[in-house]
Amino acid sequence: NLFNGFTGLFSLGHTGFMAIGAYVAAVLTLPVSLKAVNLPDLPPWLANIQLSFLPATLIGGIVAAAIAFLVGLSLMRLSGPYVSVATMGFLVIVQVVLINWDTVTRGARTFAGVPPFTTMWSVWAWVTLTVYLVWRLGKSSFGRQMMAVRDNEIAAQSLGINVMRSRLLAFVFSAFFTAVAGSLWAHFITSFSPKSFYFVQAFSVITMLVVGGLGSVSGSVIGVIAITLLSELLRNA
Repeated sequence: NLFNGFTGLFSLGHTGFMAIGAYVAAVLTLPVSLKAVNLPDLPPWLANIQLSFLPATLIGGIVAAAIAFLVGLSLMRLSGPYVSVATMGFLVIVQVVLINWDTVTRGARTFAGVPPFTTMWSVWAWVTLTVYLVWRLGKSSFGRQMMAVRDNEIAAQSLGINVMRSRLLAFVFSAFFTAVAGSLWAHFITSFSPKSFYFVQAFSVITMLVVGGLGSVSGSVIGVIAITLLSELLRNA
């Protein structure tokens, strides 16, 4: 919602950042003994390191944010449906990299053995922090600049607002929190594969956003709750 709702652009590729956060954090927290078995071709500096949950999660978020910055330098110059198509292309590229970089990701095979570090308390802590920061951001001058660009790009430019900068920073910030979500998910489910982060997941998140309401922080929460409950009810029906 920070990107899609506040800037007026529509990204279909944020699940790619979720995948980046999941794999980066999982590799960093995987026990060294298990790396020797599941990932025998890892570089020595990566094979002999095991971080705790929080540092690994933050590193996953930073890596995703850095990639978002580099990708966004070109993507944020686009507008309208071109952004959606380009971000979908980014998601496909992430999938191709995950499947072919089997030295680090095990390729299309299941990445198993991730420590189950995610607890209900850690999830709620990140949820609270994220909702608060996004809400504060929306009320700040930077958030108002994003919404001005969303409502009328030409008028915003005439007032001296840097459209590219507003979009790019929103893209980077949202990528960070999406990657954190990927790490939390990975350390809860403990085993996953590249197909876990593809179109099904992407459209599920988009559905939550649309149902809750674009540009609304409370709507984002309501959309997640509504779609999750509906999915579980239909699963048991």
